[in-house]
Amino acid sequence: MRNDLMFDSLPLAKGRIRRVRRPLGRRVECVTGALWVTQDGDPRDIVLSPGDSFVFDQRGDALISALDDSRLLLLETCAPAAAHD
Repeated sequence: MRNDLMFDSLPLAKGRIRRVRRPLGRRVECVTGALWVTQDGDPRDIVLSPGDSFVFDQRGDALISALDDSRLLLLETCAPAAAHD
């Protein structure tokens, strides 16, 4: 694991919840701990362990809950680089 990710990651204590507004297309990555992710209107339960990530694919807000003391990254997704001939 890259140590600089720890500096950019956000702490989320066990039992705490973080609301993510309009996350469509963004990615959440679990750095440490365990996270439960739910999106408005989505029946799936998404559980992330360290190294796991999830790209939000529903419109509306999302919640990230810490199942353990955790650290997470919220990232913007990037378009794939164009191939060079």
